[in-house]
Amino acid sequence: MAALQLRDDPAPARAFGERVARMILFKLLALPITAPAAGIRYCIDKVVEFAEHELTDDEPVREQLLELQLDLEEGRVTEEEYTERETVLLARLREVREYRKQLAREAAEASAPAVGEERTVVIEVPEELE
Repeated sequence: MAALQLRDDPAPARAFGERVARMILFKLLALPITAPAAGIRYCIDKVVEFAEHELTDDEPVREQLLELQLDLEEGRVTEEEYTERETVLLARLREVREYRKQLAREAAEASAPAVGEERTVVIEVPEELE
């Protein structure tokens, strides 16, 4: 009876190694193009992030309203100026809040499951209540 000897075929492993080596070489050769593009993309993402923060932050508008109130109390602005500027600031405050609500709605819609998908809700109950 003859013994059966099994050997691994090195061809698939070698082909995989060659593909990985080609991919690494391609990434290295493309680095002068992809690195600046990645840097530009990072900068643009940061600018967009900062702009989103500015559009959704109502604190500066509230501070301006407080300053306006102080200016009125100290007599630096007239009642008419106060009313005009207050109207503009309150409109801006409403815009900020509406934009924030719109972003929340869009985020909720994006995270909502598609039609036919199941949604799993996990409610953790503290041990004291069990």
